[in-house]
Amino acid sequence: MPTKLRALLLISIALAGTALVRISHAQSSGDSEKAEVMALNQRLIAAYDKGDVAAAMACYSDDPDAIFFEDTIPFQFNKAAVTKANELFYKSVANFHASMEGAVNVQVSGNLAVAHYIVASSWSDKTGTHSQTSRYTQVDRKEGGKWFIWHEHFSVPFDPATGQAVLDAKS
Repeated sequence: MPTKLRALLLISIALAGTALVRISHAQSSGDSEKAEVMALNQRLIAAYDKGDVAAAMACYSDDPDAIFFEDTIPFQFNKAAVTKANELFYKSVANFHASMEGAVNVQVSGNLAVAHYIVASSWSDKTGTHSQTSRYTQVDRKEGGKWFIWHEHFSVPFDPATGQAVLDAKS
């Protein structure tokens, strides 16, 4: 094989190898970021399931521009208001249980991530036993090397014929 052709072949192989290493690193980095966001969501649901408001709120960004849309009125909250609403809720209920249902979808791009899934919850209060199926979407932001919930949207669908919330909706 001529020397120039051999050199060209070796350079091509080296470039292809470098490209494969970079692609592999990018995929493993993306998978690692997705795993971190998934772990954030698992910590969040576990904290809510235990009624541990402090642990749940540790998952949320302290950024004053962060905003959270909840399924109650008023529906737009900052972190302090979410904390207070959760504290009041847990004082009024017993046997609260929450879980992620079905597929959990996580997409990551740079220092932002989006996650969405269905949350199933149940609890008891002075009026009886309740259950609710909710839609949950969050935007996470990486701050200081850690992921935090920077925006969330928690809602239940409604029946347009009656205007009533459908608490046991299936996807």
